[in-house]
Amino acid sequence: MDGDSKGGQPLDINLLNEVFEAVNRTTESLKSSYDILQKKLEQTQELLDSVLDNTNSAIIACDGKKGVFLKNRRAKELIGEMGEEKIFRILAEMTSPGVHDYGDAESKRYFRLSVSALQSDESDGFVYVMDDITRLKRLENERLRNEKLQLMGEMAANIAHEVRNPLGSIELYASLLSRDLEKDAEKKRLAVSIIKGVRTINAVISNTLLFAKEIKVNPSKYVLSDIVDEVVLYLQHIIREKKVRFVNRLDENHTILCDADMYKQVVMNLIGNSVDAVKEGGLIEATSSMNGETTSLSITDNGSGIDKDMLSRLFMPFQTTKAKGTGLGLSIAYKIIKAHGGDISAESNGKDYTRFTITVPGTKRPEQEALL
Repeated sequence: MDGDSKGGQPLDINLLNEVFEAVNRTTESLKSSYDILQKKLEQTQELLDSVLDNTNSAIIACDGKKGVFLKNRRAKELIGEMGEEKIFRILAEMTSPGVHDYGDAESKRYFRLSVSALQSDESDGFVYVMDDITRLKRLENERLRNEKLQLMGEMAANIAHEVRNPLGSIELYASLLSRDLEKDAEKKRLAVSIIKGVRTINAVISNTLLFAKEIKVNPSKYVLSDIVDEVVLYLQHIIREKKVRFVNRLDENHTILCDADMYKQVVMNLIGNSVDAVKEGGLIEATSSMNGETTSLSITDNGSGIDKDMLSRLFMPFQTTKAKGTGLGLSIAYKIIKAHGGDISAESNGKDYTRFTITVPGTKRPEQEALL
């Protein structure tokens, strides 16, 4: 027999080589395709990781078997800010898919959580998407408060005008009556009391109308400590009378952009409230800070504090803890600071600590420089 054979058939070496070459080509093609697929998968994974890490939402995925198996960059930052225990305590309360709002009283932050069920052969859990909506919540609350203030202002203005008209007549008649009662001291004293009462009511009406009208400011640049020093000097008599210790920790380099008379009115209201709140020998402290283009003034006292319920409606009109207060001082202060493009806030433990902070522009922005 000629050559190698199998089953009586001659073995074609050339054909065998062709088969081997075809197999090698196929293998190389498969390897090349696999490399391309692997590279595309890596690119897709990198793109997915980039999308997850560059979103402003915190994304956390977890299940009963693996625990937490995915946290994006924002989630890690949030855990670093608030602590892992608190974050996962919040997530544990979200037991059903959907969108939930959550408010954390301790940190005064609000979150919107989107919860989706995660179910597969290997996993059974939830995907949580957390968005910090604290600023949105504050803006919403401020909008609602401004709407209430506008409605109450319109109502107060109408009532004030109706009351003020007869007050003038009452004061006139009481003055004439007082003049005719020169010989009767007791009745004259009663007539003078009527006049004083009318003037007190008229002062309340004036404040009500100030609250109701639109406030326009004419800002200029001032040194913050100069303005506060003027107010403290004006209030020195009540500070000394109560033996209050006023500590001035203001930075003399801090400046504000404000309408001086209106800003002084706000500071006078805050310091006056603190003097009323502290006991004899109490402490009031003024501090300041500058952050970029804004300057903040804080007035802190160790008085009786403000309870949580009152704190939530403090800047609404006719809200007061004083027996003889009208409840308009802080609402007017709120309007003045808002007219400056600033903000005013309060915090208190309800016992022996209260702090008011007012923030207004500290420097002129380029577009303001052109206008002022």
